[in-house]
Amino acid sequence: MVSSPETFYENELNDASLYKRISKRIMTSWRRSERKQDIAKKLMELAAIESHHSDFWAEIIKKKGRTLPPFKNRNTWYYSYLGFLQKIFGISFLVRYLERGEVDAIKEYSDYLEKESTELWEREQLNKILTDEKDHEDAFIQMSTELKGNADKVRDAIYGMSDGLIEVLASVAGLTGVFINNIYVAVGGIVFGASGLVSMTIGAYLSERAKGQIVSTDSYSAKRAAGNTALYYFIGAIVPIFPFLFLQRYTALIVSFALVIIVDGFVTSVISIQSNGKLRKDLLRSLGLVTLGFLATFAIGLIAHHFIGYLG
Repeated sequence: MVSSPETFYENELNDASLYKRISKRIMTSWRRSERKQDIAKKLMELAAIESHHSDFWAEIIKKKGRTLPPFKNRNTWYYSYLGFLQKIFGISFLVRYLERGEVDAIKEYSDYLEKESTELWEREQLNKILTDEKDHEDAFIQMSTELKGNADKVRDAIYGMSDGLIEVLASVAGLTGVFINNIYVAVGGIVFGASGLVSMTIGAYLSERAKGQIVSTDSYSAKRAAGNTALYYFIGAIVPIFPFLFLQRYTALIVSFALVIIVDGFVTSVISIQSNGKLRKDLLRSLGLVTLGFLATFAIGLIAHHFIGYLG
């Protein structure tokens, strides 16, 4: 089904608004660099062009004798969430999302041009807009290239943190069924987390080193990849262990599970956006898998308790 001019009008206004908001966040961020400021300026330029496109669709709507729909920010909560994630992880993970939006716009406009557009002036203007949208796609591809080092850093951060969260949560869930003393559970989680941190760090180093031997790159070294993975695995591992340092066994376990669910939600969001996934579906899947792993390892701990009793 071909989208209506009203939909295109609202989409262009929303895209312009989104680009402006992202640009302003970059310019007010304490982590801004000259390269990121250039990207912010480019986004403001793209926002102005998208606003101009909305004027075209407004003219189409009026010529058809229809009333312009009032401007309404679409998915307000979703874009606010994107802004929150941008503050944490930076701009690089959002560029792919913006590029995908331009690809979708090109397809939708091409369909409209082929099936709905009849007047010559309209077709000429729409062809110009299509050219603009293709230029925007190229601009985001260029941004992705310029931010590749940042994107690699975000990739290692989210996967390192995700592994730390889930692996250590599974360990403390299993140990809770065996140890009476919550400090013993915390120590066990620390030991398990330390071994995971070592293996993840070595794996990240070897992976990035092998990649560097195939494709020469100066933007992101194997040492940086290893260090970044280690840092975020450590952060992820601390989350499920922390409650056991202050709370009693089962209270600590419940709080640990809740904290992991929250932090894993942020991590899953970034992965979903970068991989063109469906955010709600990916969040639900991640929630289900984390819960399943948590319950499975806790059950294993209870089975061990059945045979050997409580320790500590």
